[in-house]
Amino acid sequence: MQILGRSALAIAGGLMLTLVPLAGTAVAQEVTLNVWSDPVRLTMFDLYDKTHDNVKLNVTTIDPAGLVAKIQLGLQSKSEVPDVIFMNDIGYAAQLSTRRSNYLLDLTDKVPQATLDEFYPNANSPCYINGKLLCMRNDIAHDVVWYDKPLMESLGAKVPTTWEEYQALGDELVAKGYSLGSPMVPFEAFLVSDGCDMVMPVEGKDDTVKIDLTTEKCLKPARMIDHMIAAGSLSKVGPFDPAVVDLVKTGKVPLMIGPTWFGEYVIKPTYEMAPGKLAVALPLKWADQEQPLTWSWGGGVYGGWKDSAHPAEVADLITWMSSDVANQTSAVTLPAHKPSAIAWGARLKTDAYYASPDAFDVQVKAAEYSHPGYVSLRFSVEDAIVKIVSANIAKGVTVEASLPALQTELTNLAKLNGYTVE
Repeated sequence: MQILGRSALAIAGGLMLTLVPLAGTAVAQEVTLNVWSDPVRLTMFDLYDKTHDNVKLNVTTIDPAGLVAKIQLGLQSKSEVPDVIFMNDIGYAAQLSTRRSNYLLDLTDKVPQATLDEFYPNANSPCYINGKLLCMRNDIAHDVVWYDKPLMESLGAKVPTTWEEYQALGDELVAKGYSLGSPMVPFEAFLVSDGCDMVMPVEGKDDTVKIDLTTEKCLKPARMIDHMIAAGSLSKVGPFDPAVVDLVKTGKVPLMIGPTWFGEYVIKPTYEMAPGKLAVALPLKWADQEQPLTWSWGGGVYGGWKDSAHPAEVADLITWMSSDVANQTSAVTLPAHKPSAIAWGARLKTDAYYASPDAFDVQVKAAEYSHPGYVSLRFSVEDAIVKIVSANIAKGVTVEASLPALQTELTNLAKLNGYTVE
């Protein structure tokens, strides 16, 4: 797909007239940027093109799953390398900033600090790699508590604020034939909720991570999951498994933990929860924590080519895409940029689908508790969890008993991908 920029030609009354500048006036040279986008971002790039006369965008729709391989191929062949890309996986940033795949432009000195200060806390953490800002976040996807308000009220159940209360709620509800959903995909969110060092970056040390699953901060949440799976209050399968989907559809899951986009893109269309029922609460904390520490699941980023012939325009496009209020207001998910998010959230306050008008306010408040360890890595922690822990759970092995094997797997992956492990 090509989105055309402003032309120096005007067609009027059937005549094509060339617009010639007056003698002595300077005319800005039109710049062409090649952009690789997913389908969702096409209209956003189109808006930039329409509002910037000096830039022409050639936009190509790319399958997100093949983005990294395609760029690596382009770098090797020195052809078809885009100036700007949208990455739907934060891990791509780390994969495209290695010695062998050195693609990303350093934006550290190209984005005003005042603009960066307008983003939610830790929103751009995935974009800081070895101290350099290599991308900018489009949307945030931290975990919150979603619940069926009238169902919880009918059960006489209180929305938990701590993980201890969450476990107790599961025990209370399972006796009545209800469940709290699945821990499989957000398993990492459970495990790091008390500060477990599961592949956490070490500040001030390039390509260095800490992996230690032997502490109480890891064992405590693991034991909670084991207790709830054994009791039947948490499912052994993922949130998109037909068994879990059926439980929610039949009103057997009054409360679940999921990212900010769960409401609009899972609970409403997949779980088919009726209007006027869905509410949201702040992330859970442990009783001895001062505040929650909530993980994320998703949130795309924009990046640019370090060898682009037009680095200033590349930086401007990336900054605009991630922080222009008029642009982000129509975004499909919660913007990472505060002013944009406020404008975006105005519609949620009047959306009758939600049980109360504070659905947006709670999600925004929850952003303050986003985990700083949600960063870009050159390997998938989630894949390791599925390989070790999910497989073990299916065989009846506990999460706690799986942690040593998971630590070994993560350590090996980290070293294989060039990290120093502490």
